[in-house]
Amino acid sequence: MDNLKPSNQEVIFLEKSYNRFYDLFDEIINESFWEKSDWERFSKITQVFSIYNELLLYEPIKRSLEIIKEVRPPLESEIGNKLFRFIRNVLSHFPFYSS
Repeated sequence: MDNLKPSNQEVIFLEKSYNRFYDLFDEIINESFWEKSDWERFSKITQVFSIYNELLLYEPIKRSLEIIKEVRPPLESEIGNKLFRFIRNVLSHFPFYSS
């Protein structure tokens, strides 16, 4: 845990995760995204929240968030983290929505 250098497997995971996250992000902020079907938009937004949640489980990122809690205004990192996890959990575990 004291070793901050990621393993080769972690580097691959992080590269693929970040690349997919930013590919989706670039697509979502594009104006043409809103011309796609409801289901396609919903699916891509759900994927973004899932990827973000998985990245938050990576130990060095968790430690960084702990540092942010200490040096940033109160609750700034905690609210964002909990909000994203809540949205991800609703989308993943309660499949009530299709769009």
